[in-house]
Amino acid sequence: MIQNIVFFIFSYDIWFYISHIILHKKDLYKAIHKEHHLVDPKIMTYKDTYVAHYLESAFQGVGVLFPLLFINYNTYELLCSLIFLNARGMLRHDHRCAWLVGNHHLLHHTYPNYNFGEYWLDRNFGTHYPGVIENKI
Repeated sequence: MIQNIVFFIFSYDIWFYISHIILHKKDLYKAIHKEHHLVDPKIMTYKDTYVAHYLESAFQGVGVLFPLLFINYNTYELLCSLIFLNARGMLRHDHRCAWLVGNHHLLHHTYPNYNFGEYWLDRNFGTHYPGVIENKI
């Protein structure tokens, strides 16, 4: 059970990273992703997680579904994964929660050419913001 939940989350994280880089390409940024970056990162709250074009939400969210093609699962495992990912997304958009989840994503909203996904992905692929030491769990 837990391995399926981890697989859903891992799949989402990898797809989110790739799709987020794609959404930062000039034309897609202007047409779709810019809306998500309009809020000042210093005053962001969990609600700003949902400030996004409807195409962006669908495009980025589909990554959690990829494991459905490869594993036997139950609805509870998928639901647990979705709850976790939703809560994590809200925490990462709220500067008041940086003490708990770090400021990696908040830095992306300040420096949009860096920190496209999870800390470990940005570190491994060279897209980590180099200028600030981060709070990490």
